[in-house]
This record gives sequence, C-alpha cells and structure tokens, in this order.
Amino acid sequence: MYPKCTDARFSSDGRWFTFSDQEKGLVLNDLTTGNTMYLKDAIRHEFNSKENFLAVLSKNDSSDYLTIIALSTREKYIFNDVLEFSISSSGILAVSTGYEVRLLKPKLGFAQKTIAQEEDAGLKKLFWSSNGRFLSFLQEIKDQPKTAKNYSIFYHDVALGTNAVLDSRTTEILSMENITTYGGSSALRFSEDGKSVFFNYISPEQEQKAKAYEIWNSATALEYTQNKMFGDPNRLPKTAVWTPASGEILKIGTIENPKTILTADRKNALCYNLLKYEPQYEYYAPADLYLKDTKTCTEHLILEKQSTAVGVIGGSPKGNFIHYFRNGNWQAYDIDEKKHLNLTADLPVSMIDSIQNDAGSPSPYGSPGWSSDEKYFISYDQYDIWIIDVSSRQARRITNGRKHKITYRICLDLYPVIKKPSEDEFLIRKFDLSSGLVLQAVGKDGSSGYYKWTSNGNLQKLEFGNCGSSRMQKAKNTDQYIYIQQSAFNSPKLMAVSEKQKSRLLFQSNPHASKFKWGTAEMITYDDQNGNNLQGILYKPAGHINGKKYPMVVHVYEKQSQEINNYLIPTEYGPMGFTPSNYFLDGYLVLLPDIHYKLGEPGRSALNCVLSAVDIVKQMGIVQENHIGIIGHSFGGYETSFIITQTDVFAAAVCGSGLMNTISSYFVHSAGIPRSNAWRFESQQGRMPFSPFDNWKAYEKDSPFPNAANCTTPLLSWAGKKDPTIFWTQSAEFHMALRRLGKRNIFILYENEAHTIANPELQKDLTIKTKNWFDYYLKEKKETLTNGIP
Repeated sequence: MYPKCTDARFSSDGRWFTFSDQEKGLVLNDLTTGNTMYLKDAIRHEFNSKENFLAVLSKNDSSDYLTIIALSTREKYIFNDVLEFSISSSGILAVSTGYEVRLLKPKLGFAQKTIAQEEDAGLKKLFWSSNGRFLSFLQEIKDQPKTAKNYSIFYHDVALGTNAVLDSRTTEILSMENITTYGGSSALRFSEDGKSVFFNYISPEQEQKAKAYEIWNSATALEYTQNKMFGDPNRLPKTAVWTPASGEILKIGTIENPKTILTADRKNALCYNLLKYEPQYEYYAPADLYLKDTKTCTEHLILEKQSTAVGVIGGSPKGNFIHYFRNGNWQAYDIDEKKHLNLTADLPVSMIDSIQNDAGSPSPYGSPGWSSDEKYFISYDQYDIWIIDVSSRQARRITNGRKHKITYRICLDLYPVIKKPSEDEFLIRKFDLSSGLVLQAVGKDGSSGYYKWTSNGNLQKLEFGNCGSSRMQKAKNTDQYIYIQQSAFNSPKLMAVSEKQKSRLLFQSNPHASKFKWGTAEMITYDDQNGNNLQGILYKPAGHINGKKYPMVVHVYEKQSQEINNYLIPTEYGPMGFTPSNYFLDGYLVLLPDIHYKLGEPGRSALNCVLSAVDIVKQMGIVQENHIGIIGHSFGGYETSFIITQTDVFAAAVCGSGLMNTISSYFVHSAGIPRSNAWRFESQQGRMPFSPFDNWKAYEKDSPFPNAANCTTPLLSWAGKKDPTIFWTQSAEFHMALRRLGKRNIFILYENEAHTIANPELQKDLTIKTKNWFDYYLKEKKETLTNGIP
C-alpha cells in the first residue's frame, strides 16, 4: 500500500500513522477515515499521547518552523524560526529559536511564554525532567575562540516560573573547566526528583596548530592515535552534578577516574580509569571500579581489574545493585549493604559461552537484567533461563531447553530499554515477573518460535516449528501478538497469535514466488578432526534430481547454521557480491559450514571444518567433486585464502576484503578503530591468544601469504580502496605473491568503496564478476571470461 514508505510510526491509540515518502515528505494518515495530510521538509516529528497532538519540525532553504497538529480537530498551529523542540511528560512543549526558549501549553491553545532570551543566541539542547516540572538547556559562550566550546546551563522551574544559570567562568570549582556538549543528545540529565542536573565538563584545551610531523612514542600508555584522543585525562569529558537550589556543584568524574556510569536512580556512579592497565591487548581495557555517592562524592573501591567489555557489567532498575561477570559467574554488588553476592556459583551448568570460542577473557551467555522489583536476577546458560533470588541465592530454571537442545531467551523486542539518554548510564530493561515473560526459542535444527512463561511455572507454546520467527510485537491492551515468519523456501509473512488463538496469516509477501521452482535447505551434521559435532546448511538447487551431481559453492564465515530458515531473495545488489539463491536457482549446490576454532590455529580450524563438511556432501553422491568453489568475505576471506593454500579440493575461489598476512596485519594501524590490530588477534576474532613474538611460527603457519606457493586454486579477489578495517594492501600483497609465483589471480580494487560495496552499480558489477568466475571454472562456461577478466 505504501511502497516508498520509510520510518513508519503509529500514534499510541493506533488511529494515526506517519511515514516518510521520498517525494511527498512526511505523510500523516488517519486510519479511521482514510484522510491523508502531507508535510514537506519535515526533519523530525513526535506524537504526544497526553494531549493528542503531532509536532513536526521542518527545515527548507529559507526557514525552520514547527507545525503542531491537534489530532482531535486536525487544527494546525505553525511557529516560525524554531530550531529545536522537546515535549515534557505532561505534554508541554519547549521550543528554541536559538535566541529564545518558549513554552507552548496545549491546554491554552499552544499559547507561547518566553522563559529565556539572549541576543547572542546559542540556546539549545532542551531537556525535561521525568516529572515534567523542570527544563534545562544550554547557551554557547562565544568569547573564547581559542578553547574548546563552553556553555552555560539554564534551569527553569515551570511551577515557579524561575530560572537559575550555571556559568563556569563565575564558579570557583569550574573556573578552569568548560561545560561541554559531549554525549550529543545526552548533554544534560536530571536526578530522579529533577532538583539536580548532571552535565559534562572538560579542560579548555588550547587550539592546536597543525604540525609538520607526528611523534609516536612507545612509552605512552596508548598507541599514537588513541593516545592523542584518550591519553590525557585532562582532555577527557567528565561528569559533574549541579543542584540549583543550593548552588552546590560536585565533580563525579575526576582526573584519577574520568569515566563514569550512573546507576538508574542516579544516586551513585561507577568511576574508573581505562588507562590503569595500559598497555594491554584486549579491545575493552580492564579497570579498577570505584562506587561514588553523587550527593556526597564519597567513594570506595568495589572491584579491581574488572573487565569493562559490553555485556559484563550492568545495573538494576532501581539502582540498588551493580551486577558483573567475573571468574565464570554472575555476581552482584549490594550498594546499601556494601557486599558482593555470587549469584550463580551453585548452578549445575556453566555460564561461560562455549559457542563463540574467541580468544580473550571468557564471556557469558548473557543476562537480560533484573526483575522490576529487584528481587530476582535473570541469567542464561547455553539453553535455559535462570531466575535467581538475590536474598537466598536460590535459583529456578524456568525452561527445559537442554533436554531437547532448544535455546530459550527472553524476547527483548517486547521489553524496550528504559529511557537511556546518556552513554554514561547502564542499559536497563525491567521484567515484571508477575505478568509472565514472552520467550523466544530456537532449536538446534533451526526451528524457532515463541512461548509464554507464567509466574506459576507454566510454559505455554504460542508458536514453534520448522521456520524462522522474529520481530514480535504486542498489542497494547490485549494478549495479541504479531511476528514475522519465514523459511528458506517461504518468503516472509506477517502472522498473528494470542494465548487463546493459534497463529493465523495476516499478510504474505512475494505471493508470486509460489509459481516458481525454488531450492531446498537442509541441515547437515559432521564431526571435525577434533571430535566437535558441527552443523551446516546445504542448499539444493531448484528442480533437484535425485542421482544427479551438481557443482557446489562453499561460503565460509564462522557459524552460519542459524540462518537455515532465512529466505534469500535473489539479487544482483548485495554488498559482498554473493547471494546463495542466485546459485541454487541456477543449478548449484551451496554449502554454509559451521567452524569451530582451536585457539592459535584459526586457519587450520577453518580448513579442518570446511573439508569435513565437504566430505559429508561428497558421501551423498550429489556433488561434482572436481567442480567445487569456495568464497568468503572479511574473516571469511582470510579463511578462504588460507584454505586454498592447503588443499586442491577447490576448483575456484573468491575472496573479498581478506586478511592475507597475519603478521603484518597484527601490527598494522587501522584508521577505522583507530588502533593496531593486536587486540583483534589476542582477544577476539583472530583467535591467536599470544603475540607473534611469543610464537612467530604459529602466525606464519596460519597465514595465507607465507603459504602462497602451495596455492593451485584460481582466485578472484577484491577490496575497497577506502576500507578502514582491512587495508586493501593486504589483498594487493597476496596478488603480488601469486603473480610472482605464476599463480592464477584476478584482483579488483574498487576505488571509492570500503569494507563492503555500497554503490549499487558496483554491487551489480561484483555480483556478475563473481558468478562469471564460478560459472567459468565450475560449469566450464568459457564464454563468461573476456581476455581473462570476468
């Protein structure tokens, strides 16, 4: 119905629907009457359910303006020269023209009241307290051209109609600091009661002139680029809190511990220094964590050398606990009692993720968070969900996935993150256990669906089967759910289900697809040489004939079997030039094998697993054994290039954006991060838990480049010249090696592309070249090459 629709939103009552149309602008649709309204030049819009209106900020070449539409009457109110707006919980709008900040009250017909007026302009970043009584915003101070930008803070009390202003230049504690907008949309945050404002401050760095050289010093804590950005604590933004009623200002972040994360109630903050244990070679540095009271600034050390990786530290929804993963267990720090609680020590299963098998510190299967009353902590093992009583440490397993090899997780689509306005706060969800939980379930064979768990222990199946289910949403006031269902041979469809009614079809995409022959997908199982039982996806071609043998393309990249129920639309416009359906619709088998890694042997692990999977397909008697190709991108490109230096099983290969020389790549400085790749090898995907100097031969043994002389497989390789992740020179080095050795290689360098191809014309170009390469070598279609170039 809306083929060009993007950014679709519904009003809270479900009557009104907005979307963006490239030609018509913002479209407002009344779903009851069918009436439509078009608003050109819209750059931001927001529904307000409290007062039933839509606010639309628009910008064109000549003006900026705010349009307010009263949805009950469709009456429009237009306010010119508005640069920014923010709506309070009570429905009052604050707008800024840059020179003025005004309040617009819906109950008074959006009558305007000016609360701040400045000739120098710069009024921006409007923030409301959660109770809607207090408004805070910034004004840029424009008399300091040689320093970082400085701002004053306005604090308006709507009930009293009064303003308070914080200017660092007239405040002793901030006299040597500038107030900064670091954090973008989270420049200001309120305390729970709205009586204090958290903000960021920074040292007023002098303007630095460009130099003719850089000094890279091996004695600095961080490598050059990172040290320039993060090595001086004075230049790091830090959190402070201002209480206008008393005028008190407290520095939460300090030179000693500049990084802060506020608890949910903002009464405490974790403070730490990421430089403490540098130099080190994990992506996320460990740190000593201090807990600081934001009202008194008293602090005490709670953890030493704790990982700060994403997903291993969190906070409870009321702010009374900090949870963290350490020594293989989930633990919690009780802020009031000042004590640590080991929450999972007595569980009969491991919390350490054995699936990812990266290098570096052990990571957990995860935790979605806490019950809303903070009585229970929720954690995952490989298959099941555990609810742990924080007081007694008694654990209750609410699923039985291990028995049937089904992994249960809470369906987080239905439990949005509590408003998180700042990157210096914990990502928190609340789970009301008394209302039950909706769970997502995924079987080892790729089957999936949803279950409803109730507090009495009942686990009711909503929908589960041999399909892929995702993106569940719930109707606001009923137990009705909608979700997307698909499989390898059924295009996505919109389904509805409830606790009392079975799934039913609402909308089927691509209905014409049923008229065409399609491929099939099946899960294969195999053991690698180390006895690990693995899985892979085997796509059989459309119109597959039993007893007939087909050419095959093997796509490699870590674990892929979880994608078995993904519907793959054939297209020439993919970012990596490869879509399996392009092949299984054209007489190819396509194999996606899972890879299990032995640390220190990433290349040989890939070789081992891929060949084991290929052998299983050979045993089926359906593959032309002399016409098997292999393809991979990024880390899969590395694996592809290494594999073809170790075996002659493959008749053709394609590698995109691949890492070819593990030793040079370890030391290369990546502009995209920006730092060297040491962390990527020692604590992540590279899976080499030691430096080259600790085991130089291991790096050489699992690197494509030193083994290039063994390659017998024709290789098509490509890279983007602007790739910040894996430099194009890696592919160029391997090309030069193969060239010198007289090996067959075509290398395509896309001038203005990065790690993947973004330009549609070039996506098509790469897709065609890749297909031609495989057709030439695997189907012996000699006409697909012209002068040796696909």
